[in-house]
Amino acid sequence: MKRIPLALLTLALLASPLAARAGGFLFEASVGSGVRTGVGDTERIPTNIMATLGFGFTDMLKLEVGAVANLADASASFSTASSSLDVDVRGMVVVSPPLFPLYFRGIAGATSLTAKPVKFTWGGAVGIGFGLFGIGAFGEVGAMQKYYQVADPVTTAVTEQKGWQVEGRLGISIG
Repeated sequence: MKRIPLALLTLALLASPLAARAGGFLFEASVGSGVRTGVGDTERIPTNIMATLGFGFTDMLKLEVGAVANLADASASFSTASSSLDVDVRGMVVVSPPLFPLYFRGIAGATSLTAKPVKFTWGGAVGIGFGLFGIGAFGEVGAMQKYYQVADPVTTAVTEQKGWQVEGRLGISIG
């Protein structure tokens, strides 16, 4: 029975140089969805997929750029859930405290690249991630301020209003 803890300690010591590897390129793929709030009724947002390329300067700091495809699977009265595919770009800074599985993500980007008009967005997320030998999994919850074109149900006049997109995301990372 005493051999199991010794074997686990030996494995941890052998794997620690791999875990302590600082820097390098990374790739993440994730899927997310959530709700739009702060503009009329709270409504579900379309499912989106994101591919992210980045560079880790240290174990604590990463810079990333992600391309987000909004899949238009939600029927809603705002423009980001239209019947066509829409694309966003997100620049991100990720801070991961050492020896702690939580990380913090700052987000700034451009939305509605194909649906027009292009708008600026910003926000943040907090997540939890685990990995071994350069492959990991993560889950996060975040919020971004966005502009929505909202149609008045009575007059059908369309106005642009600022609201929030609250989003959950699950993904994998390599690097």
